Amino acid sequence: MAGAAVLAGGGYVVGDWTGGRDEPSCAEVRRTAEDLFGQWSKLDTDDERRTAKVRVAADIVLVHGDCFTFATRSAARAAVQQLDVSGESNPMRIAAGLVACEAVVKDTSSCRTRP
Repeated sequence: MAGAAVLAGGGYVVGDWTGGRDEPSCAEVRRTAEDLFGQWSKLDTDDERRTAKVRVAADIVLVHGDCFTFATRSAARAAVQQLDVSGESNPMRIAAGLVACEAVVKDTSSCRTRP
């Protein structure tokens, strides 16, 4: 059984590939993760979509680990673990997002940008 996750924000499919599509390049994978964090940083801190964007971006890093450094994969794993225990704690979710964002994007100052 093959599975895939479609990312509406980036338009790429990650996971197991079906239908003859080629695996995305590492550049496409990194760009998709960075785009998600770009969207994340522009949302209000209490916007529920922020958690989903961090989780999807972190999952991309973990699924396509060969495209990222060990430090980036570790930060994504730590962010996922923190999100799993954050419950309703918005500060914990924001902290998890910052950890993952700063590990993935080139310009870490964009992780702290707010509208």
